[in-house]
Amino acid sequence: PSCIKEYEGGIIDEQEFNDKLPSVAALAIGDACTGSNPRQPSQQEMEKLLKACYYDLPIDF
Repeated sequence: PSCIKEYEGGIIDEQEFNDKLPSVAALAIGDACTGSNPRQPSQQEMEKLLKACYYDLPIDF
């Protein structure tokens, strides 16, 4: 699969993904590994990154 949406035939439902997106993004920002990145993403940027992974979108930010 080229994206999370297609993984295992769609094991992660799109509605569930979108419903949980804000909380998953917040948890990712708060993760210790994210803190060591040279670029600190905002909530909006993290959500865009997760959407890019889910939908196989280009990273343009």
